[in-house]
This record gives sequence, structure tokens and C-alpha cells, in this order.
Amino acid sequence: MATAAQSIPDWTAIPPKSFDVPSLTTSLRLESLSLDVKAIALNLILLLSLFSIQTLRGAEAPYEPPALIKPARSTGTGILLQPDLDLSKFTTEEFTRLSTSVGTNRIHKKWTSPTVILPPHARAGARGLTLDEVKDYMAQARRLFDDGKAIPMSDTGLISTQEDVIRRPMLNHISSFSNDVARVYLLVQKTSTDKGWGYFSIVEDMTVDPPIDYFADLNRKEIKFEGKECYKCHSSGPLAIHPAREDLCSDPQLAAAISKQIAKQPLGRFYFPTNEVRLDYGEPLKLEFCGKCHDTDGIRQPLFKVHSHPMRILIDYGYMPPKLPLTPEQIAELKAWLAKKP
Repeated sequence: MATAAQSIPDWTAIPPKSFDVPSLTTSLRLESLSLDVKAIALNLILLLSLFSIQTLRGAEAPYEPPALIKPARSTGTGILLQPDLDLSKFTTEEFTRLSTSVGTNRIHKKWTSPTVILPPHARAGARGLTLDEVKDYMAQARRLFDDGKAIPMSDTGLISTQEDVIRRPMLNHISSFSNDVARVYLLVQKTSTDKGWGYFSIVEDMTVDPPIDYFADLNRKEIKFEGKECYKCHSSGPLAIHPAREDLCSDPQLAAAISKQIAKQPLGRFYFPTNEVRLDYGEPLKLEFCGKCHDTDGIRQPLFKVHSHPMRILIDYGYMPPKLPLTPEQIAELKAWLAKKP
């Protein structure tokens, strides 16, 4: 497998097709016309060519940047286990200082696409990636990041900062990569008090239907696939990006572009490593206002109580459901379900 990323083609640099004008030139028989008539005819030909170019360009859909991610604001549902974490003393300057400790050559990249295009897959016609191939993609993403060839967005993440898990700022660098067979995400992460950065990766195998989502820890000598620890937050593949505060995100437009790409991902299956016994997570959430999407026949995987951490945050901060907030009555139903013992 090649290790260098291919540059993303600049499609705007490719000249559009124009009308075939030689026949028009011939029919005018320019050689038999006066110089003035020749000039008029040549101008007409030029105008027709320019018209064809502008017509074809006008048919192309202009690039529309995605809407920026809605700022994180608790809606006071009472569903959180912990009060809203006070980040007022965590300044933008402190975020920048800690975030850039990963290496200034690796972040704050200029970009035209949020995704780095990877070389074609080495095995033609692959139908299901091998575990070694998945690991190769993860290792390739890490190399590209370390070499300054990724396009990471940088933020302090809401889900990993708030609630009862970390309770201190969690800094993230998230990069996206892809080719025809795989979507690859790299998360480089540390808390505000950690010294070193941790590396984690997700690979979506797009050669099978439904796709398979692989999660792994890249901080050991050997890449280690993760199951239950990642499944707690990732019932349906990569999570959308939600900065904990507007100023704790280095490139809001890039964050929105990567998050939009994640939101459009097809429904995948979580890969549990063979050396892990999958736990019995009990009955899935059956409440209609969540189950319309999160169901075995929905656009996202079912939710269990093990997913309560991201559920509480995304609902309280108004990100879920994506269109309309839950009513007080629906919130009461959900709280009762979460409090109920298995």
C-alpha cells in the first residue's frame, strides 16, 4: 500500500467544454470575405465560445459551505448528572497554547476539502477489509498527521469535557481521510492536565453493506482494536463534532465540514474484537421520539443505557433530536428510562 496522500484535484481548474465551432468557421468562408466582415465573424465566433463556457459553468452547483455548528448551551433539562462545567477560567489563549503543543506544523492547515484523499486500495475488488488492512489505514492516518499532511480541526470537545467522565477540558485534533474502500478518522487527544497526546482511530469499511466501523487505540507498540470502551459513546460510528465553546475551536468552518461529512455517513455495524465478550446491554430504548431514528430499522443504531453519557449531553445541549427539542413530558419519560435499573 502506498503511504503518501494524493493531492485533491482542483476541479475548478479544468476548462469546461465549449461548442464545436470549426464547422461554423468553415460555413462562413472567411477567406472570401472582406477584412471588416472577417473581423465581425471572428468576434461572433468568440462570443459563441464564451457563451458556451458561461452556460456550462452556470450549470455547475456552487460550493455552499455548511452552516456552522450551533454553540453549546445547556437547555436546563435536568437530565445531566453533573452541573454544567464552568469553563470561564479556561481562556482562548490557554486553549491555543495547549492545542499547539502537538506541533504547529501539524495543525491550522489551509484547505479546500476537509478530507485527505488516500491512495487507491492495494487489493483490487476487495469485499471486506482484513484486520491488517484496517490497521494499515490507521497507521497511515497517523503518519500523515505526524508529517503535517493531514487537515485536522482543533477544539475542546463538549462530550469528552462535560458530565461525569473527565470534568476538565479535553483537547482534540480530528482529521478525515478516505478512498474508495475506507473512511478513516484520526483523533489526537489529551486533557488540559496531561503531558502527552493520545492517538485513536476509526476506520469504516465501505466494501461491505452495511459498513463495519473499527475503533482502535494507537498508543501501544501494536494497534489495539477496542470494543466496549469505545461503544459507550459510539453506537453509530464517529460522533458529530461539538466544541464546548465557540472560541475553543480553531477553525469553525472546517469543524462544520467534517461534522457534516460524519452526519451523512451510512448506517454501520460496530466491530467488537474477537478477544472481547460482548456484554448484554439489556433492552434498547423504545421511546418513539428517539426510536424513530435509533432502531434496528432506523438510520442510526439502537441506544442502550450504556450510551447514557452522550445521550444526556446531546439532549441537554439541544443537539438531539436534531430538529425539535424534547418536550418536558418526553424528557420526564427519558429520565425515568435512564433511572430504571436493568
